[in-house]
This record gives sequence, structure tokens and C-alpha cells, in this order.
Amino acid sequence: MRIIVTSLVAALSIALSAAAAPAKKPPAPREGVAFILDAGRILLDVAFTTPDGQERKALAWFNMGMAAPVLTSDLYRELGLDRGAPLRLRIGERAFDARADQVKDGDGGVGVPTFDHLFAPRRVEAMLPARMFTDYVLRIDYGRRLFALDAPGAKGPEGPPVPIQLNAETGLAAVEAQIDGETRALVIDAGGGYSWMRGDIARNLLARHPDWLRAHGAVGAANANMVDFAFEKEGDVLRIPSVRLGDSVELSGLGFLGTAPVLGGFVESAFGDLFWDNWRKAAPAPVIGWLGANALRDFELTIDYPNRMSYWRRQKAPDAAELDQPAITLVRNGARYIIGGVAQPASRPQAPLGVEIGDELLTVDGVAARGASKENVLSALHGAPGERKRLTLERRGARVETNVEVESFR
Repeated sequence: MRIIVTSLVAALSIALSAAAAPAKKPPAPREGVAFILDAGRILLDVAFTTPDGQERKALAWFNMGMAAPVLTSDLYRELGLDRGAPLRLRIGERAFDARADQVKDGDGGVGVPTFDHLFAPRRVEAMLPARMFTDYVLRIDYGRRLFALDAPGAKGPEGPPVPIQLNAETGLAAVEAQIDGETRALVIDAGGGYSWMRGDIARNLLARHPDWLRAHGAVGAANANMVDFAFEKEGDVLRIPSVRLGDSVELSGLGFLGTAPVLGGFVESAFGDLFWDNWRKAAPAPVIGWLGANALRDFELTIDYPNRMSYWRRQKAPDAAELDQPAITLVRNGARYIIGGVAQPASRPQAPLGVEIGDELLTVDGVAARGASKENVLSALHGAPGERKRLTLERRGARVETNVEVESFR
């Protein structure tokens, strides 16, 4: 009996102590606006304001690698920008505006895919640059798919700090990266589906480290734009063992597409790389490329624009298998996916695939490609090395079936 009483007293004492102790509050939920991640690119629900004060909702692509907002021609006119009305919009509770002359009328252009090319069947009607948000602290939580714009000092950022350089006029932000013992500047570009770099820099790195080469020809997510230019189709996919940002952020085994010359090697040797030389004019430093979704998606990334600092809180390990698929490069033509090239894996000679450049990809293991999103097509092609994928192709009006092997690009 005494043992029972003693036990009851002890239990009562523990219960009273627990009741007296202050209860631990659950962590406050992280605030933000939910976003869609489409083939690595961030899409936001945005409320635009029409000239009569009505709300017009649309999907917008958040692109940190361009300087000016872009609207489809239809939306540009619907919002009255063609008549000089300002652009007014809201993301969550934050309101923003821009003058009509600061906004580009119509997506697409020379070498620039249209929104449909990148995102169809999703209807995307606008592109918003970071330039509109540089008075705030930007937080992109890839793990929870949350996008937030906080007032400076409102929240304590999480993760190791890395200083940024900022071009205040364009909104492009860059970080210094240690690559192969050299300091290089890279733009942080959440608008890029994959990390790309100048072809001349990539070729110099591969001359010193040929084992970094994974493929000649864009594959998987590195085939980010699917445009019919050698620039992408004939680029080199390489993996850099260590890209170090600041003192404590390391990106291991980071993949890049080193682009091919836009107009051929002779023109590039005479006049420079036309694409990169023009694009980097908007950057804050002589950058060699950008860090795209494959570098950023493993983090909660915070960019404190006013204080020129970024914070990188790692959420998961990098995906070494991200590019594993048959060695084909795709070109998107409207709703159709065309074989634009056969990539050459670095690990072994490419066996015949039974595909020809110009074939239309109709199905992958029975999954329809025509009219599907880029993300769904790449997901269907993705697999384990050695796995076979059954492709249905259309070649000069006839249907062709072929089994192709998934290659490793790790």
C-alpha cells in the first residue's frame, strides 16, 4: 500500500509541475503567398487593377533575370497601359505599381520564348522582375512553396549569410562564387529553370577538368527553354564538384549548361558572345551566368535587398539524379515536342536510339506529349539509369515505336 501511495504522490507532483510550467508555443506558421513551381520556374497568382478599379487575376512568372515587367498584349490593353494608365497590382497584401513606359507590351521576341512556349497549357499572362520588389526582403521558401515580401527588419532571416551585389536600376542581384579556385560572379535567378553559364567559361573549365563533362547537348531540366537554337541544343552539361558562396554555403555537384556560340565559333571569337555580353549589361558585375532552380530549390532563400545580403537555409540535399533520362534534346513547337538533337553522354558512346532529328515525340510509355506541359514531359522521360522508355514518334507522317535507355548524367 505504501508503494502505491508513494507512486500516486509522485505522479501528482509531476502533473502539478507540468501544469505550473509555461506551455511551449508551437512555432508560428511562416507567412507568404503560395506559388506554383513549373519546371523550376515560380508562378504567382497576381491581382491586377483595371482602369475602372476592378480586380483582374492572372498568373505571373517571377523572373529575377530580367529588368522590366512584361505583359501579354491582351492584358496590356485590358489594363489600359496602351492609353498611358499605370500598372497596378497586388501580391497577397502588398501593392505595387509601375509607369506604362516601364512595362513591355507583349511577351516573346528575338530569342525569347513566349509564355505559352514555356508554360502552356497553363495560361501565364505576365512576367514580374525583382526590380519591383527591391524595397523589401524577399523570401522564397521552396520546400513549402511560399513567396513573401517582408519589410526590412520585420523578420529575422534564417540561414548562413552571403553578401549580394545589386544593380538598383534593373533589380538583378549577384553573388560571388568560388569555382575551381577563382572568384566568379553569378546572378541569383529564380526565373531560370536551370543554371547556365557562358560557353567560353564552361569550355575553359572543361579543358582543365574533362571529367566534369556530363553531356554534349542539353538534357532534362538543363533543356530549360527548348528553343531551336544551337545555343541550347549544342551546349555542354557539366557538373562542378564545389561552388562555394560566402564562408559557409556550398553547392555540391552543381550542374550547369555551358551554352554553345549563338552565331558560331568564328563569330564569337571575333565579336564575343552576343547573348551573354548583352544580357550581363543589366547585372551588377561582370557575371559568368546565373544560379537557376537546380541550385536554389534546396533552400529557403532570403534576399535582403536594402542591406545587400542573402541568406541560404538548406532544406534538403541536392538531387544528383535530376537529369537522368534518354539522351535526347527537345525543341518545343507550339503544342508539339520535336527531337532537336541527340545528346552525347560523357560516360560512354551513345548507342543508336532509333530517333531522328525532326521526329515529333507523341508519347512516353503511353503518356501523351502533344499539348502537355514541359514539366509533365520531362517527368515522363525521367527514370533510373538502364530503365527503358517506350517512345512513340511521328516521322514524316508515319508512326514509329522505339525503346530507349535512360542514361545517367550524375
